[in-house]
Amino acid sequence: AYPIIDGAPILVPDLAGWLAANGHLLLQRHELPDPVEAVVAAALGPDAAFNVIRTQQASYAYDHYGDLEEDGGTPAAFGPPPGNAVPGNCAPPTPTPPQPGAVRRTLAAALAQLPATTGPVLDIGCAVGRTAFDLAAASPGLVLGLDLNWPLLAIGRGILDRAVLSYPHRRLGMHFERRRHAVSFPGGERVDFWIADALALPFRGQTFDLAMALNVIDCVSAPPRLIAEMARVLRPGGGAAIATPFDWSSQVTPPDAWVDGPAALETLLAEVAAQARQAGVGALVQSGPARDLDWHVRLHDRAAMHYAVHLLTASLD
Repeated sequence: AYPIIDGAPILVPDLAGWLAANGHLLLQRHELPDPVEAVVAAALGPDAAFNVIRTQQASYAYDHYGDLEEDGGTPAAFGPPPGNAVPGNCAPPTPTPPQPGAVRRTLAAALAQLPATTGPVLDIGCAVGRTAFDLAAASPGLVLGLDLNWPLLAIGRGILDRAVLSYPHRRLGMHFERRRHAVSFPGGERVDFWIADALALPFRGQTFDLAMALNVIDCVSAPPRLIAEMARVLRPGGGAAIATPFDWSSQVTPPDAWVDGPAALETLLAEVAAQARQAGVGALVQSGPARDLDWHVRLHDRAAMHYAVHLLTASLD
């Protein structure tokens, strides 16, 4: 038996282990009143899980949904502060504001290189869910968004269940603002979000027409297994997209499993394909040219990280 939390089934091989690691997140899944949230956050401190989660939610939600803000997602704080004095009469620095939508632009670039689909689509590592809604708008089939991170997935589920986007928006330091929007996306009735493991997809083989893994492969413990799982659940002729900034962490992926750059990723794809052919199953083969895209991650009003994300598309032969 697998539990369902706020509409999201938890479909992982080690259910007890996942619940033990994430139970505290499930218990705090309901929003606190804004003043109470601020008091709790200040008392716990910036390194507490409560605030680490809010910071992560803020970065992901801004990129996925920042275009819905009145300012189009561009914070007024970027640019020189009024009256800023710089030694030597130099012009004050003007940081480039991070534009939201990097994940959506990467998805659009991938879809432009993949065949149109009418069947079900899998969005692996969907985070807060905007790409799943974009996939539903671009195709007539069911779209399933999967992620192991419940605090991120809960933002997407809130849109499905209440037609409300709600997320913490980080301004500076410990100062957050709760952003809420009534939203409805085309095809949203065909979207669902599940808690599931990218390395143990809970589906029989040859189920999906399309599988996306945008900035996921450097977030799993076994990159070859992710590629193999994507191939397993795709129908013959199905398409796949893998995007990554190669931003590895030894806390997630053993260093000897790191994929060191675009050429190594293409080599890995070919190696997994060769193993699949030896086993007599479908193999993912690169389709179309690989490319690099800009990806900004907003941290707060005055800080952002800039990645060069490598996008590779493939088809199941």
